[in-house]
Amino acid sequence: MTFSKGETVVYGGSGVCEIDDIKDVRFYHERPQKYYILKPLFVNQAQVVYVPYNNEKLTAKIKPVISKKEALELIRGINDNDVEWIEDRNERKETYNNLIASGDRKNIVDVITTITERRKQLEEEGKSLNQQDERILTDAERRMTAEFAVALGMDPADIPGFIEKETAKAV
Repeated sequence: MTFSKGETVVYGGSGVCEIDDIKDVRFYHERPQKYYILKPLFVNQAQVVYVPYNNEKLTAKIKPVISKKEALELIRGINDNDVEWIEDRNERKETYNNLIASGDRKNIVDVITTITERRKQLEEEGKSLNQQDERILTDAERRMTAEFAVALGMDPADIPGFIEKETAKAV
């Protein structure tokens, strides 16, 4: 699949990006090579991601942003969670990070739901979620909030409230 300059896409761990340019770039003493130059959206730091145009493994990580219909279906299906809480901390970290890295939006939403439910349980017991789980949750929420914002034409700050309203309707 090829993409065009100005297109909004999702790229692996970088999340939602705009294709800023597609051009030949020379790094160090290499020959110039064609790259997708991606500019991540909704980040405070100025950063750019270079994806080699002819590297199928890396370009396969570039995906179109979900449609508005798909975003609404995911949000309304938040309570249909297929990811279980894993008691072993190391196994949980590996499994949840792999689910997020897969890019499968349903899996990412399910990881968010599972960790959020666990956080609520712990808070009821006067405890808190550990740092590792907080990082996983933050990463997953950042990715999905940005993608939902683009798909729904909303400000990312408005997405949590929107999700809350939509999931309340589905109950």
